[in-house]
Amino acid sequence: MNAKLSLIFFPLIIIQVLTVTLTAQDAETGTGSMVSVTVSPEVLIPGIPLNLTFIIDYPNPEDVTVIAPSFPASVVMDRIVKYPAMIGAPNDVSRGVQLRTVVEYRLIPNTGGHITLGSFSIQTPQSITDTGPFSLIIQNPVMEQRFVTQRLYWEGFQTGSIRQVTAGDRITLILRAQTWNSRQPPASFFMPDVPQGVILAAQSLSAEERAYGIIIKLTFIPLVAGDFSLPARVIDYEDVRFEIPALNIYINNRN
Repeated sequence: MNAKLSLIFFPLIIIQVLTVTLTAQDAETGTGSMVSVTVSPEVLIPGIPLNLTFIIDYPNPEDVTVIAPSFPASVVMDRIVKYPAMIGAPNDVSRGVQLRTVVEYRLIPNTGGHITLGSFSIQTPQSITDTGPFSLIIQNPVMEQRFVTQRLYWEGFQTGSIRQVTAGDRITLILRAQTWNSRQPPASFFMPDVPQGVILAAQSLSAEERAYGIIIKLTFIPLVAGDFSLPARVIDYEDVRFEIPALNIYINNRN
């Protein structure tokens, strides 16, 4: 299905500021009309229209013809607009503001990456000017991954509190979730690094325990006196972010 193109003539308008990115002349004689080419917006993204604007040093749009190259398959032509405008001469401020022709191509890139546009031919009664090919970089947008946050807690421990146990005791540490009863990820996913001086082993979980929000059960046996801690962690599983608080235990000597 062919895209419908519209050629629109606008009444005279005044453009005060335009960033010039390319000035081209006739490829063979070097005497063609001055042509300024700009691309906007500055950051090109798939699906977002880009404007390719030609400012031609010729006052009558009806006498100006722009012949476009074949566009890559990843680029869709949306429309062409042509109108007169009062603009300063490209790269020549000494000539002041004069009536010139503006031709705008609105293109829509469908994919990211480098695309090359072939040479455009600008024809006026005075000359034929070829721009030469040029490349554009279409940036793939960075999609921000959104997570559902699950804040876990150590059963029997208040945030920031320190529990005391005796070296050689065997206790069970239970990490729970308030609103999580899925069987995934497995309990081993939450296994912390084991510090020296303790035995820390994961216990098996029944389906009922998992359904009641138990994430992991750990057998904890401290071997020496002193401070024991598990640092706070944040771990991601697919689109779920688990926030695990720190765990602090003081281990007393066995008398």
